[in-house]
Amino acid sequence: MGNYLITIIGGYGGMGALFAGLFRDEGLGVRITGPDEEKGRRVAGELGVEYMQDNREAAGDADIVMISVPIGKTLDVIKEVAPSVKKEALLMDVTSVKKAPCDAMLRYSGAGVEVMGTHPVFGPRVGIEGQVFFLTPVRAGKWLPWMRKFLKKYDAVVYESTPDEHDRLMAVVQGLTHFVFISVGRTLQRLDFDLRESRKVSSPVYDLMLDIVGRIVGQNPDVYASIQMGNPEILEIHRAFLETGQEISDTVGRGDKEGFIGMVNEIARHFHNLDDAIKRSDRQIHSMVSDLNYLRNSVGDEVLLKHIYSGGMHLGVVREVSPQEVVIDESGKLHHLKLSNIEIQGRDEMRQYRQKKFGVVRRDFSVIMGEQ
Repeated sequence: MGNYLITIIGGYGGMGALFAGLFRDEGLGVRITGPDEEKGRRVAGELGVEYMQDNREAAGDADIVMISVPIGKTLDVIKEVAPSVKKEALLMDVTSVKKAPCDAMLRYSGAGVEVMGTHPVFGPRVGIEGQVFFLTPVRAGKWLPWMRKFLKKYDAVVYESTPDEHDRLMAVVQGLTHFVFISVGRTLQRLDFDLRESRKVSSPVYDLMLDIVGRIVGQNPDVYASIQMGNPEILEIHRAFLETGQEISDTVGRGDKEGFIGMVNEIARHFHNLDDAIKRSDRQIHSMVSDLNYLRNSVGDEVLLKHIYSGGMHLGVVREVSPQEVVIDESGKLHHLKLSNIEIQGRDEMRQYRQKKFGVVRRDFSVIMGEQ
């Protein structure tokens, strides 16, 4: 991948740290920045990269400068850093809105600086493999094929577009998605609806919906606010959604069953590969149900569970199971683990874990058999 120095402005955050690790693994020189020196040095030490506090100084000699800061701060940081980027280097950002950042990078950087907007359409908890990655090259030469090669190595699904095309598409892909599910969450909160009780009698689709709502509202709300308010295409999408919701509500209010069925059929005709959509959702539902049934049938038995975020292992006896959590007894200590956070490990993994934790003891036995 070349002997390059990469500076990640804001590199001790989630996405910045993810790419710092990836670039480091490629053998590239990596430098991260951030206003909190104590945190910056700690994260840099954990990643095995360099830390500098001054953004402009850190950008001055880098071959690639990546802006990885909250959307609301991106334009100010670009204005600060872009003039320091050297000729023939690459200046890029990783925000989920592209038009304004790309315009700013072009405006404030020198004419000899290459400029590329990028958007990882995933969170740092997911990782890059198999995920969608947008490129919006607005002044790119040698660095565009370099970036394509880097992303291909990690099996990312790469799409290239203009910043305007990206923002129009993401207004629906991200903006509408977040708007709808945050609205669902807000509705349930306003109804003071008992979510725990409802899960006892819920359908698999309802469970999936609650999990998606919980996933969204359980993460950084500043990210969602920035997407909603930073993409100029969003309000048009909101209007279309609200008008459609009113149309459906009016149809129900009139008792117009034929009209309702007609709308659903029109929607179905607009969708492609409905069978695939049903199969994919079936697979997710079956996975949820399968894990729940396995644990219910394992009450009183020993299991090994892996926490998918911390990587921690829990070896213990299953005591209780509900649709939301499993309680296991680890040597007399009860652990309450959310089902959504765990993976059930198999017999081989359990054997290897026990050997690693408790060790292996070898003994020789001699047996004297009496005469028959």
